[in-house]
Amino acid sequence: MKKRIIWSVALIALVAILAACLVACNSYKWKSIGGGDANAEAQSNGGYFVRQGKYAYFINGYAGTDADGSNEWGDAVVQSIVRAELDDKGDVKNDTVKVVVPKFIYNSNVNGGFAIYGKWIYYATPNYRKGNTGTASTTDTDFMRTTIDGSVTQLIARIGTRSSQYMFTKNRILYYDANTIRYIDVSGMSNSKSTDKGKGAKEGVLVENVASFAWKYGCDTIFYVRTLTGENSYKHYNELCAINVDGSAQRTLATEDTFLDEGEKPENAIQKVYSYTLRDMYVEQDGSVTIYYAKSYYDSAAKVMGLFMANVKAADNSLKGVTEQQLNTLENASSTSALIYPLGKDKGALAYDNNNMYRYYKANATEGALKVTEASQKIWFVDGDKAYYTAASSATTLLCIDYTQKSTAAVVMTEGIKVDWLALEFVPTYDGQGKLTRLDFYFFATDDENYVHNIDIVTFKDNNTDGEDGERVGSAYLGFAREEKEEEEATA
Repeated sequence: MKKRIIWSVALIALVAILAACLVACNSYKWKSIGGGDANAEAQSNGGYFVRQGKYAYFINGYAGTDADGSNEWGDAVVQSIVRAELDDKGDVKNDTVKVVVPKFIYNSNVNGGFAIYGKWIYYATPNYRKGNTGTASTTDTDFMRTTIDGSVTQLIARIGTRSSQYMFTKNRILYYDANTIRYIDVSGMSNSKSTDKGKGAKEGVLVENVASFAWKYGCDTIFYVRTLTGENSYKHYNELCAINVDGSAQRTLATEDTFLDEGEKPENAIQKVYSYTLRDMYVEQDGSVTIYYAKSYYDSAAKVMGLFMANVKAADNSLKGVTEQQLNTLENASSTSALIYPLGKDKGALAYDNNNMYRYYKANATEGALKVTEASQKIWFVDGDKAYYTAASSATTLLCIDYTQKSTAAVVMTEGIKVDWLALEFVPTYDGQGKLTRLDFYFFATDDENYVHNIDIVTFKDNNTDGEDGERVGSAYLGFAREEKEEEEATA
């Protein structure tokens, strides 16, 4: 591997802030760091890097899974949430980095992370409370929020798992546990006072008997498959449903008789009675949603038909009459394109085949699917016709390929990339005409103790010499290490 160039950065003096804030457990006292842009829309919610206006918020490296069994307010530096200013080019100004959430951020789900809405940062953090036996919890998670200047922090609720898939919305936290999507509504909480009691938060069940589901940041609709219970539990179908995040507009899009002709009975038309498994969803520019799902029918055994997609509008209350496209014809139920990257109704999807290779399954295809990658790769981001991917584990290279034609992948960057925690972050910037002017790639660098690094793919050159015309060479190191913070304290 080539020698990576680490940019020198000047660390800010954190002593005044940190010394005032190492306080008793759960007091949530933290000196305001000022600034922030609550009126700007957040970009890239749900991961480990969020951009809001002229500020960047990110998880400051990866230390592990349990914070050494301690997660007191004010202690965390590595794997805390920090904030930095962005310069006019969009680069992080590393000498402006400040801790805004001094808590250890962790959830094992690949779709974990944090989100920002207005002035609030929402996040999940492990709770190591000791029970009657004196043993620290290994499962509890606290959902919390902190203002973007760090001045107010609130405990919202506690759940008994660190692996649940969750999503933050403006007024609700949604999480999936034991075949149930639950919600925690924060609209009744104080907007200006810290609390460790969850005062004003309301918990409830959104939907039950959930076999699979799909949701996306920025979309108000959740799609899910409901299993049958009670007197119908023996039947060989399930129901494809939708509901808004606030609990409104619940509807059943497909059930036992959705595709039957008038007067037709299910037992006489078994190839029209389906079971569904949701795979993913894609939010179109017009606000409609293209959902991706595996579909099967039962004829003495489950007959898997393959991967399908359908474009659903807010006014649609049934899949009958909605244009559906079949993308592939996989017959093995255990490998029906479980890993996919959705491209929308006009393009189709990139999906695993039976050999764990991505293929391009085209919308309205008249010919076979194109092979895109070799086995055991992971596609993280698509821009236009370019797909960016790494090895599924132990990745040391970021590659790019034109998935629309038989082409050879190009190496974008060679460096250790942590791919076994949260999804890799790609944050695009477009000009007024929709042209991509910058594509920021943020990652935990495994050859630098898992601290966050960044490149702009548009101008990046992966070599050991100086770039031409000011082009960046090597990845930029962001944030700061615990040792660097302690050195600042000692010399201040």
